[in-house]
Amino acid sequence: MPRRNFLLRLAYDGSGFFGWQRQKEDVRSVQAEVEAALGRLLGEAVSVTGAGRTDAGVHAEGQGASFHSRTVLSCDDIVAALVRELPRDISCSGCREVDPRFHARFRAKSKTYRYRFLMPGTATAAGPAVRTGLLVPEPLDIEAMSETAVAFKGEHDFRAFTNARGVDDCRRAIDDARVTVGEGTVDLYFTASGFLTNQVRIMAAAVLEAGKGRLGPKEIRSLLNGRERSAAPGMLPAQGLCLVDVRF
Repeated sequence: MPRRNFLLRLAYDGSGFFGWQRQKEDVRSVQAEVEAALGRLLGEAVSVTGAGRTDAGVHAEGQGASFHSRTVLSCDDIVAALVRELPRDISCSGCREVDPRFHARFRAKSKTYRYRFLMPGTATAAGPAVRTGLLVPEPLDIEAMSETAVAFKGEHDFRAFTNARGVDDCRRAIDDARVTVGEGTVDLYFTASGFLTNQVRIMAAAVLEAGKGRLGPKEIRSLLNGRERSAAPGMLPAQGLCLVDVRF
């Protein structure tokens, strides 16, 4: 049987993982768990490539992951079997066969991340939801947050909004930035072809500061132009961040 190439759509609760990328044997990672489940299912060693290397504690609703196999199973069979083989904090919602040269990381055209804020005094702010959002005790100015998020759109040098080291080119293009309000939640979305280390969590911290009345679009533009990491807000915790979609 010739080698076939598959693309999975995965979701996971990142609380129990040290990120997507495979680590040492005694450190739990999403990649290692998916590879182990596929290995049991297909009876062969499988190497899985994720579209995004989410950090420790970061969640996903639409992570893309590709792998090669000589299996005769259909995509529907693979999804059904993974329901049994994957641990409870990982799920597979889709599988399709792709071109043999397809690579989930290099073929990703855009990624959308969400940072979720939980409002106090609602059912959303308790129970399992606190694992996937950041509780904010004070009221937020949603209009100010929206205006500040939009200030990130376009191509900029994001040196002030990343913890990456040794990176010469920090220019990235933000295709979309928006804020939505749900029942007990305020969600911040960023879409781009790629992001720098911790970039979304630092931009989210700036938007949160805007919601508290501490900065606005003018300050964001100044920080972008200044390119000084020490002048920008700190990084928000990982539990509020989720990779919601990858477009190929």
